[in-house]
Amino acid sequence: VVEAPAPRTTDIGIAARSLKGKVDVIYTSTDNNVVSAYEALYKAALDSDIPLVASDTSTVARGAIAALSNNYYILGEETGKMIVDILNGKKAGDMPVKTMDKLDLYLNLKSAKAFGITVPQTLVESAKEVVSP
Repeated sequence: VVEAPAPRTTDIGIAARSLKGKVDVIYTSTDNNVVSAYEALYKAALDSDIPLVASDTSTVARGAIAALSNNYYILGEETGKMIVDILNGKKAGDMPVKTMDKLDLYLNLKSAKAFGITVPQTLVESAKEVVSP
C-alpha cells in the first residue's frame, strides 16, 4: 500500500501522478475530495497507466474500471429490521454485528479497454451494472 495524500481537490492529479512506477492500481474510497475530482484523477491515472478501482459505484461511470459495494437498498432494509428490534426492547449492545453477505459489482468496459485490461466474461455477467464502449 502506497499513500498519496491529496488534501485539496486540486492536489488529486498530482497525487495520482506521484504513484507512477510505484503501484499497479489506484484504489479509491468514498472520500469527498477524490469523488468530486474523479475526472481529474482518471486523466492522471490514464496518463500514468495506473488503472482505477473504487468503492463508490458512482465513479465507475466516471472512469473507475470497477467498484464492489454494498447494496444500499438492502442495507437500509437490514437496518430497518434492527431498528424494529430495538423499538421492541432489544438492547443494541446485545445485537450481533452484521455485514452484507452480497456486494454489487459495477464495471466500466470502456475504462478497462483504455487501460489495456480485458475483463473476464464471467465478471461481466455477474455485474449489476456495466458501462460499455
